[in-house]
Formats: sequence, C-alpha cells, structure tokens
Amino acid sequence: MVDQAALVGEHLGWAVEDSVTLGDTATTHVVCTNAKMVLIETSHALDIGFAAAEADVTDNDIMLPAGVHSLVVPKAIGNATILNYRRGSSTSTLVRVVLS
Repeated sequence: MVDQAALVGEHLGWAVEDSVTLGDTATTHVVCTNAKMVLIETSHALDIGFAAAEADVTDNDIMLPAGVHSLVVPKAIGNATILNYRRGSSTSTLVRVVLS
C-alpha cells in the first residue's frame, strides 16, 4: 500500500509556487530552468514570456486568457529559463504557477 502522506508535489516531480495577486503591471519572475512544463491558472488575462534572464514583459509577448494553461518550457534560449509574467488587463489578477 502506498503511504499517501509521502505523495506530495516534490516527490511526484512538480512544485507549486506561491499564488500571487497582481495589482499593478510589474513583471513577476519564476525560475523554470529544471522544469519541463509549467501549468498556469489565471483569473484574468496574463501577458507572459520566457527568457534566459529576468525581463519585463511587453505588449508583444504571449497573452493568455483567464483559465488554466499548460506550456512546455523552452530550452533553446540559454542555460537558464525564466518565466516572466504580468497582468494583461486593468483588473487585479490571481495567478497560480506549478512547475513540472
């Protein structure tokens, strides 16, 4: 029988980041270097981009609508991979990120 108490995220190969409420247009950064996938749940539109370093998101980056999204983390951009995101509307936005 499997000990369910031992089946927490880090043992299954995923890590849950702290949820964030975005109240302004500042960019938030998440290190994704060792992840293969990123799951994003957002209450409102979200602008995102991947880069080799922390960078400000611009209007030319990807806009995700409210909902749950799964993305493959790109690996051809350098030794480090950073997910950069900001709210995509004027409404405060709740964001949850899971790395896998």
